[in-house]
Amino acid sequence: MNVDDFLGPLLDECTAGPLPGQFPGRRDDDHRFDGPGGTLVHGAVVAAVARHLGSGLVANDHGGFPASDFSDAIVSWSAARLRELLGAPDGDFVFGPNMTGLTTTFVRSVAPGLRPGDEIVVTKLDHEANRAPWLALTDRGVVIREAVLEPSGALPVQAVTELIGARTRWVAVTAASNALGFVPDVRAIAAAAHAVGAKVFVDGVQAVAHRRTEMSELGCDAFVTASYKWYGPHAGVLWLAPGVPAGARLAEQVPSAEPDGPGHLQLGTTNFEAVLGAGVAAAVLSRWDRAVVAEREQRLGDALRAGVAELPGVRVLSAGPEHERVPLVTFQVDGMPAEVVAKHLTEQRISVWHGTFYASAAMRSVAEGDAVRAGIACYTGESDVDALVRALAGVVRA
Repeated sequence: MNVDDFLGPLLDECTAGPLPGQFPGRRDDDHRFDGPGGTLVHGAVVAAVARHLGSGLVANDHGGFPASDFSDAIVSWSAARLRELLGAPDGDFVFGPNMTGLTTTFVRSVAPGLRPGDEIVVTKLDHEANRAPWLALTDRGVVIREAVLEPSGALPVQAVTELIGARTRWVAVTAASNALGFVPDVRAIAAAAHAVGAKVFVDGVQAVAHRRTEMSELGCDAFVTASYKWYGPHAGVLWLAPGVPAGARLAEQVPSAEPDGPGHLQLGTTNFEAVLGAGVAAAVLSRWDRAVVAEREQRLGDALRAGVAELPGVRVLSAGPEHERVPLVTFQVDGMPAEVVAKHLTEQRISVWHGTFYASAAMRSVAEGDAVRAGIACYTGESDVDALVRALAGVVRA
């Protein structure tokens, strides 16, 4: 059985009607702004994974019997859906438990090909998952060069490109900041890297939910994301351009018929239900009018930012309308710890995150201390924005 036949009309049924109604976990009296840390799961993903786990088609792959063949089909089908979503007609996909694990595994796979004095460019804008694995290469004598942010939290192209030189081997950069929302010009950065023979690794975790991401337009060599940030299950997805990486095998890898191909990054048994869920989430996003969804999210993000910024004693840290950005708002309240602010909002059934969001370098570039982060998702509405601004106004007055 192929995956399309197995799913049947499920995608049509679960994507019918207004977007908020497509999320079975959504409640009208809850105001969810926690999307930058992980979204609600789309109904099609819930139904598809449940159908698979309840079927007789659960098995490991490469077994030569129908259930095992179906596991192989899940991986192929989901990779095809991701090709559509990410505009990646060629290259390879690797699935893993999360973005951090895939990034760490990838860096370890290319490390043996690096030599003392080779250079890696990282940025202060990035999540620690796209910094720490690269920083660890200093043990091999690799030189790390770090692009710094402007006081506004922006990362100008020149801040990265001026660090790229003849010894640069990889540039690691985000497609959208999970903490400040800023969207760097990845295409220009990639062009500068390729001009000296370097390659580019992009963290696309925050970008995929909110922006059209075409691999040919970005020009990167590797792109990693996580489906639980765009309405799917907890799963990581790594895309590799043709020929990347041609590195050494990992010591703990599973034997592969492709010793230098993408298979050597796939450690252990695949989580087939998560891979199926990621593929279904990708298929759902591809069915939407992404431009319309993005415009609505940006409008709500602008309204939220404006409402929060007008409150006395509130300092907005995230990128402003003068910058290209994804729709999230990060802020601090004078004299009040972020944890306390978040707790007050939680009491009003408003879900936000507080802390430095595993992006401490970015946060420390614009402020001291922790902050509160509120993100817009496709199911966020004007009433949610109004509720957060009203609740925060109450916190400020308290």
